[in-house]
Amino acid sequence: MQGLRGSIPEKGRGMVRIAVIGSLLLLTSWCRADPACEPPSGLKPAEIDQYCVIHRYRTDCLERLGYDMSSKGWLVEVSDFKGCTVWACNHFTSAIGALPESLIERVCYDPDLDRP
Repeated sequence: MQGLRGSIPEKGRGMVRIAVIGSLLLLTSWCRADPACEPPSGLKPAEIDQYCVIHRYRTDCLERLGYDMSSKGWLVEVSDFKGCTVWACNHFTSAIGALPESLIERVCYDPDLDRP
C-alpha cells in the first residue's frame, strides 16, 4: 500500500477512489437474478441440464422484450412466452445439433406445458 501512496499524488488518490467505486457500482448493476430453473418432472439428468440452458435463453429473450424477470410474481404475454420458448429451442438446437425427443415434446413443441 505504501508504494501506491508514494506513486499517486494526494489529489489523484481521490479520483482513483471515485473511479474504483464507480467501476464496482457499474459491475454490480449488471448482475441479475434469473428465475430459478425448475425443470418438469420425468427428465433425465442430461435433459435437465439442457432444459436449464433453454430456460436461460428464454429468460434472456423475454428480458430483451422488456419484461422484468427479477420480481417474484413476473407476468408475460402468452404469445411472448411461446415465441421465446420456440426461439430458445431453435437457438439451442442449432448450437448442439439435436435435442432429445422428450425435451422437444415437453418444452419446445407445447410451451404451455412448461409455463409456471
